[in-house]
Amino acid sequence: MVIIGAGAAGIAAARKLAEAGRTYLLLEATGRVGGRARTDTALFGVPFDLGAQRLFLPGAAAFADLARGQGFDIPAVPTAARLYIAGREANDVEYEDFVGTARRAQRAIIAAGDSGRDLAAARVLPDLGAFSASAHFVTGPFFCGKDLEEVSTVDYSRAEEREGALTCRQGLGAALTKLAAPLAVTLDTAAREISLRGRLIQVETNRGTVRGQVAIVAVPPSVIAAGKLRFQPGLVQRYGAGLSRITLGAYDHIAFTLPGNPLGLGADELVQFKADGERAYALIARLGGSDVHSLEVGGRLARDLADAPPAAARAFLVEALTREFGAGAARGIGEVHATRWTKEPFALGAMSCALPGAGSFRRALSEVISGRLLLAGEHTHETLWGTLPGAWASGERAAAQALAILAGDATGGRAVR
Repeated sequence: MVIIGAGAAGIAAARKLAEAGRTYLLLEATGRVGGRARTDTALFGVPFDLGAQRLFLPGAAAFADLARGQGFDIPAVPTAARLYIAGREANDVEYEDFVGTARRAQRAIIAAGDSGRDLAAARVLPDLGAFSASAHFVTGPFFCGKDLEEVSTVDYSRAEEREGALTCRQGLGAALTKLAAPLAVTLDTAAREISLRGRLIQVETNRGTVRGQVAIVAVPPSVIAAGKLRFQPGLVQRYGAGLSRITLGAYDHIAFTLPGNPLGLGADELVQFKADGERAYALIARLGGSDVHSLEVGGRLARDLADAPPAAARAFLVEALTREFGAGAARGIGEVHATRWTKEPFALGAMSCALPGAGSFRRALSEVISGRLLLAGEHTHETLWGTLPGAWASGERAAAQALAILAGDATGGRAVR
């Protein structure tokens, strides 16, 4: 058994195979495990998640229990956001207008998807009034890393509703690393080509060729679409289309220290702002009660900042804090670090969201391919896509299919369409 990718999906798959007493080879292209969940403690002297930062209920309950079982602190964090408008906190009427506008946008997208109209989400929105730009941000870049012109209504409508949020005080990346600790992982080994032509699957890597009866490919679809991992023979249309049209959006954290809590915000508090255009953002304040804050950007804005010189992120941060809280707040900014997930060579993006017209393509990605190839990752989960628990669940699903194949069921316990 060969597993390619030691992110959440690959780790989950390997754990399940190990529990079943099966041997496996877990390959990871980089020098660490965790994929798009990575905790850093050197930047600010406290745990900071460079990728996935929050777990959303109810879908995250099982993973949260696993992490707690390893000794990690997984508290709930505020889900209701404060709202600021041009340097002041919104009044009650403005709060109601903001929330109502965002809900109208969500309902319109979900209604279109539920009816089978697989369109760009932006096309089905009604006139949203004064908070239109904010609603576009909350339902698009902030939710799935894409502007609504690139979002399938059907895919959006199938996403599990988020009813609560959790965080990990020691870092979600640290929790994944701990869950991977008992596993044998071969690091710095990038798979380049998978051949299904022989009796055994052959995986060509930068360090030689390995073979196995079954392979689980747990890498982002963007890596495959970029040609960094090839299949011989090429995948049939239903699988190739899914991997090319369920693409990763852009979502980044501009993290910074702001000592003394000059903004008067609570620990892990979420702040939204009335947006005037596409350059919208949110703020997560005082992570874990520390002086570290994170300005959240997504969609085209995140891509533009990632494409620009590193100084552009700090300049944008100063501009945003000055606009929302005044020049005094901006002068207090200390260390700044901006993530650039679209530039990470073995990620090439943040979380997946299907392009318009591709909202039903995820289902194919959970099938058994050629009787012995399986795909895993958040992009293969129909309802928990874009989340760490979705990736974890997909890895467990793929491992269960692999075990069924090894037991003699060529379908992996599922009908192959």
